[in-house]
Amino acid sequence: MSGPITVGFVVAPGVVMLAQHALQEARAMKREYGEVMDQLRAREEALARSHQSQQAARLERIAAVRREAARQAARIERLRALAGELPELRGKIPAAAPAAPAHDDEDAAWVEHLHALEAAAVELEALLATAGGAYAGQVALAAGAAAPTIDEVLSAYVLQRQATASLDPSQAEHFRQTAERVLGRLELAEGVAVPLELEALARSIVLAPSVERAEALASELRLAVQRHREGVRAQRADAEKARRLLAELPEDAPAPLLRALERIAAGVERLDGALDKSVQDALDAAAAERAAREQEAAAYVLEQSLRDLGYEVEDIEATLFCDGGTVHFRRAGWDNYFVRMRVNPRERTANFNVVRAHGDEDTAERRRLDALAEDRWCAEFPRLMETLAARGLAMHVERRLAAGEVPVQVVDGASLPELHAEEAARPRRSPLARRTPG
Repeated sequence: MSGPITVGFVVAPGVVMLAQHALQEARAMKREYGEVMDQLRAREEALARSHQSQQAARLERIAAVRREAARQAARIERLRALAGELPELRGKIPAAAPAAPAHDDEDAAWVEHLHALEAAAVELEALLATAGGAYAGQVALAAGAAAPTIDEVLSAYVLQRQATASLDPSQAEHFRQTAERVLGRLELAEGVAVPLELEALARSIVLAPSVERAEALASELRLAVQRHREGVRAQRADAEKARRLLAELPEDAPAPLLRALERIAAGVERLDGALDKSVQDALDAAAAERAAREQEAAAYVLEQSLRDLGYEVEDIEATLFCDGGTVHFRRAGWDNYFVRMRVNPRERTANFNVVRAHGDEDTAERRRLDALAEDRWCAEFPRLMETLAARGLAMHVERRLAAGEVPVQVVDGASLPELHAEEAARPRRSPLARRTPG
C-alpha cells in the first residue's frame, strides 16, 4: 500500500527526444511504438556511423593534402638551395614556393596550391637538368624526391659541399653524421617532411666552414629539435581535444568553427584561446537549446505514456519540466479520485499523491474508499515508472508514505480537470498492448 510518493527524475539525453519522435511517428502512421523506436534507433546509429566515417575521411584528406604540401615546399627549397650553387643557373632560379591559400577552409584552394607546388618543383628539376655535369644529375636525383628520408636529404647537401670549392670535402661525412644524429631525435610520422627550419639548420651544419661552426649549429639544432618535439606533443593534445569537441558540437554549429576544429583535429593547426572560447560558447548555447528540447520532449513523453497506459490526462504544458507545474490524471471509473503530479524542476523531483474533490463526508466508508484508491495507484505506479524509464524519463523513489498514513487530500473540484465522457467511453488500443514498456 502507498500514500504520497516523491521521486527524483533524470531526463536521459537523446533517449527522450528519440522516444518523442517515435511516439509521434507511431501515432501518425498508426504503428506500434516499439517497432518505430527500433527503426529510429537503428537509423540514428547508422547516421552517426556515416557522419563519423565522413568526418574521419575529411580529417585524413586535410592531413594528407597539408602533409604533401609541406613535402613539396621542402623539396622546392632544397632544389633552390642546391641550384643556387651552380654558377650557370644564377639569375635563372624561380622565386620561392607559391604562398599557401589565405582561406584555410577551402579544400579546392589547397588542392590548387598543391598542384602549383608540384609544378614549381618540376620546373626546378628541369632547370637543374639543363646545367649538365655529374653534379647536377646527382643533385636532381638526391633532392628531387617528394618524400626523402633524413639520409637522402643530408646526402644532397653532402653533394653540395663536395662541389663547393671553398669548403673542405673531407669533413662532409663527419658533418653529415652530426646532423643526422641530431635529426634522429625527431618524431616524424611516415611520409612527413623534415620541417623547413630544421632542414635549413641541418644544411648549415653540413656546409659549415669549420668544426667549431658545425658544433655551434648542432647545439642550435638540438634546441630546435626539442622545441619541435614539444610542439608535436602539444599539437597531438590539441588534436585529441578538437576531436572531442567536434563530437560534442551539433552538426548545425557555425561552419567556420567546425572547419577550424577539423584542421586542428587533422593535426595541421594549433588550438588557440580565442577559438577554444568560441567553441565553449557554442557548446554552452547548444547545451541550453538541447536541454530545452529535452524538457519539452519529456513533457510529451509523460503525457503520451499516461495515455498509452490507459489514463485520462489533462493536456500537459511543454514547459512542465522547465517551469514546473501540476498534472492530474485518472482512469475511467475512478469516481472523483485523481492522481496529482507536482513537478519541481529546480530540485528535479516530482510528487505523486491521490486526491479527491470536496463534497463527500468524511465517513468510515469514505476512508475505506480512500485507502482502496491509494492501493490501486500503488499497484499501477511501478508500470508507469518502467514505461517512462524505457522512454528516457527515469524516476527513483525518494520518499513513500504508507496508505492511510496521511489522509487523502481533498481539493477544490474546480482545480481538477473535467472528465470527457466520450473519451472515457472510447476503447483504446495502446501501443503497449503487445509489447513490454519502452
